[in-house]
Amino acid sequence: MSHPLRRFVNFLIYAVLLSGNLYSPWVHASNWFYIETDVTRSSVKVASTEFNPLLPRLKLGFIITPQIMLEAHYAGNGDDTVANTILAVENISAAYLRLDSGIRSDIRMYVLLGSAETRIKTSNASGAVGNTDTYSDFSWGLGLEERVWSKHTLLTLEYSEYYNHDDVIISAVSLGFKFEY
Repeated sequence: MSHPLRRFVNFLIYAVLLSGNLYSPWVHASNWFYIETDVTRSSVKVASTEFNPLLPRLKLGFIITPQIMLEAHYAGNGDDTVANTILAVENISAAYLRLDSGIRSDIRMYVLLGSAETRIKTSNASGAVGNTDTYSDFSWGLGLEERVWSKHTLLTLEYSEYYNHDDVIISAVSLGFKFEY
C-alpha cells in the first residue's frame, strides 16, 4: 500500500475506534454494518483515448452515526481494447468517509471523500508484454440510494472519481444493491 493511502487507512481505523466509543449510544445495534455489490463501468482517459472496462465491485461499510460512515471499496479486474491497445484495470481499492443525508421518503444522497489506488496494465493486442502502473490520489464520489423490497435493501447509483492528474482521469459509474444489517 502506498504511503498516503496507508496513512489514510490508519486514520480511518483510529476514527472508527474512537467514534465507536464516543457515539455507541446513537448507533442501532441491528443496523451498524452494510455490504454492497455492484457493476461498475469505469472510464480511464489517457490523453484523448478513453477505455471503458466493466468491473465487479464490493463495498463494506461501518455506520458511526446515521449520517457518518466509513466505507472500503474493492473493484475487481476488467479490460477494454481501443486501437490495438489493451487496458486492464487489475483492481481499484479505496477508503472513504461517507457523509449521508439520511433516508427521506425512501431515498438518500451521499458524498464520499477519501483516497483510492488503481492498478492498470497496458499491453499491445498482439500479445506484447506491457507495463503496470499504480495511480493513487484523493478520491471523491456522489451517490443516490433508494429503498426497495424491504427496509434493509437499497438500489444504488454512484459516480466516483479515483484519479485526475497529468492527462489521466480514472472515474466510474456504478449500479448495485446494498444490504444493511
